[in-house]
Amino acid sequence: MAAPGPGEDDDLLDELRAAVRAAGTPTAAMSDAARAAFSWRTVDAELAALASDSLVDEPAGVRGNSAGPRDLVFEGRDSSVEVARDEDCLVGQLVPAGPGHVSLLRPDGEVDRTEVDEFGRFRFERSVTGPARLRCTTPSGVVVTEWVRF
Repeated sequence: MAAPGPGEDDDLLDELRAAVRAAGTPTAAMSDAARAAFSWRTVDAELAALASDSLVDEPAGVRGNSAGPRDLVFEGRDSSVEVARDEDCLVGQLVPAGPGHVSLLRPDGEVDRTEVDEFGRFRFERSVTGPARLRCTTPSGVVVTEWVRF
């Protein structure tokens, strides 16, 4: 198929505008279909499952709240994401180590992004509460952690 010629882009945009106007106000089914289609944007990302959570794995017989950080380990097929959370930051490390970036995601989208150093370490200078997940992007691919409630 040949690329659009001069003026054909405007014709295509006009047709698209008319189609959107003709569709009217989105129905619940249309919104659900749009959300489902949007979720496929990360279909090629590997899901890292929660393998360890110090909040759950705390030894029996320990009394009171632990004053230390919460430690989490997510494991994927060929990689893992280790995370420690305390009141004012979230630090972690990707294994195997390497550069990249990590995005902090909430249900409504990305809220922060930080770089990963050559040792696989990263840090978010913020308190994290509620449901969140991490999207880790390195030269070898994308790993997305399970949702966790902080």
